[in-house]
Amino acid sequence: SRSFRKAFQEELVAAKQNPAKWEAVSTSNFGNMTTSEAQKILNLEHFNDTETISERAQSLLEMNDKKNSKNKGIGSAYIQSKILNAKEKLEYELQQQGTDKS
Repeated sequence: SRSFRKAFQEELVAAKQNPAKWEAVSTSNFGNMTTSEAQKILNLEHFNDTETISERAQSLLEMNDKKNSKNKGIGSAYIQSKILNAKEKLEYELQQQGTDKS
């Protein structure tokens, strides 16, 4: 999806500009990701339940899995970590809001 590609490109540029900062951020809780960034990565305008978040994350992870024969060995652990951080961040936000409708 375009928003996923755009978020990835922005993260790649940021990582190249300041690798030490990216490394510190990527090892912290949710990668210090904002809710807005998590929504961009998962291409979700709105999120009301964990099922929607999980389905979208799973779809993106499969599209980026090196072991998936459709991907011909192409995939990125960096992108997968961003997807998982985004999923966890949005699930956490739902839990904090008490609005999970799944």
